[in-house]
Amino acid sequence: MGSESPLHIYSVPASSGLEVDQQESTPSALHFKWIVGILLLYFAGRLVFYSVTISGFVPPDEVTHLGLSRIFSEVLLFPENSSDTYRYGLVTNVPWLYYWVMGKLLLLNVVGASDLVFLRLLNIPFVFGTVYFVWRLLCLLTTDRLSQILLIVFMTNTSMFSFLSASISYDNLTNLLAAMSLYYLLAFFQNRSADMLVGSLLCQLAGCITKTSFLPLSFILILLLLIHEFRNFRGFGPAIMAYLHQGNWRSYGLLAAILICFLLNLQLYGGNLLRYKKLAPDMSVVLSLEIALKNRIAARDMIFTLFKEQRISYEQALGMSTVIDHPGDRDDAIDLVQNYVKHVNSGATLLSPLSYIVPWTTKMLSGIFGISGHRSMYSYWLTNLSIVILMALTALAMLVRWRPRKDHVFPSLLALVVVFYALFLMYVVNYRIYVDTAYFPLALQGRYLFPVLGPIYVLCCYYLLRLFNNGYARLLLSAAAAFVFIASDFPFFLTHVTPEWFFHG
Repeated sequence: MGSESPLHIYSVPASSGLEVDQQESTPSALHFKWIVGILLLYFAGRLVFYSVTISGFVPPDEVTHLGLSRIFSEVLLFPENSSDTYRYGLVTNVPWLYYWVMGKLLLLNVVGASDLVFLRLLNIPFVFGTVYFVWRLLCLLTTDRLSQILLIVFMTNTSMFSFLSASISYDNLTNLLAAMSLYYLLAFFQNRSADMLVGSLLCQLAGCITKTSFLPLSFILILLLLIHEFRNFRGFGPAIMAYLHQGNWRSYGLLAAILICFLLNLQLYGGNLLRYKKLAPDMSVVLSLEIALKNRIAARDMIFTLFKEQRISYEQALGMSTVIDHPGDRDDAIDLVQNYVKHVNSGATLLSPLSYIVPWTTKMLSGIFGISGHRSMYSYWLTNLSIVILMALTALAMLVRWRPRKDHVFPSLLALVVVFYALFLMYVVNYRIYVDTAYFPLALQGRYLFPVLGPIYVLCCYYLLRLFNNGYARLLLSAAAAFVFIASDFPFFLTHVTPEWFFHG
């Protein structure tokens, strides 16, 4: 998106501006380019290594993502639920954009590569786009090159983010659209460019038809837009007309894309609400119970629900679990039932909403700085302690350096986005599942925080290096932080991986 069409009708000044850091000359511009280039080449090499060596049964739900991509490659627009699709879940009534894009790209596989490796490699540009727009987001706050280098280190050396980046997953497109949505919105606040606002809205709409979890992120971004522009609502209508009167075909194209994406969202979520009273209906609601049992996730959830509602016995639940051909999800179904029996028989009480925070945070951190899929690899306690220390230093820096009346408003906005999304995930999603199942680990994955990983790291890098004014102290702190991240990612993986992780292992 460009910035050629500023909304001059908005006469308000920009609410924030770029901070020119006194330390921006260290490192030099040339050294900055070399360091960032080496970091990105190292990142690309690791992603290619993961793409061509890791078994398709290790990354989370990759078999399903590949299967749905193949289904979408066989039709021009949208497939229908059929005997060929039941094992992958619903292909209707669910966000579909990632599978549609992957399905069309799969048609370009004329080089003889396996579909799995081919689509993995095509996910890598999504990830580099995410890193790029997160970097652009930090550039809205500061010109400090050391902070920017540290951000690149963080983004490209987070274990689960790196591993997921080299797999077929709708999370990769979701994370890219999340970073773009946030960057374009804040860029609009800063330079009043209509293109930036249109870009943010378009990315949000596209994100919502990529993954349902994008909805709360879009909600908070729209809320921030409304609050920020509260005094300028009367100018929106004339501004849109001025934008159209530019005679710019790109402007027409972007607005047409927004309209199309809005209608597609309306068709998906509005249709689900009208017909099923839910934004994301279960497979057993859209299709029959017998058909839904052919999908591993739906079968797992339904077996537990039937047992909890006393519609089947304990023995029947264990017997029904044999219909799940995926060993991991079959074990999850059995664990759900057995854990619920133990919970009821022991009379144990559930964690309160307040006491849930610490174990939830601990589990999320282990899922971010470790690898969690159908095989798992979690980091040492020393690494976790180092991450916690860095978090504590960042919190201290924010406490000491945060000056909302003197600094620009962007850090506050980013913090609001992160806190809202994390609380929504914690309580509306995870805690509700925990209360319903009494099974703490279910659906508790660190990667679910990745849509706001960018703003988290932007805040960390922006404030952490502001803790000290001394140049040597800043260099030492950034070097220590970079070492922790780099050592905990690929070196840790190589020293702990087993042959079962690889093809033909």
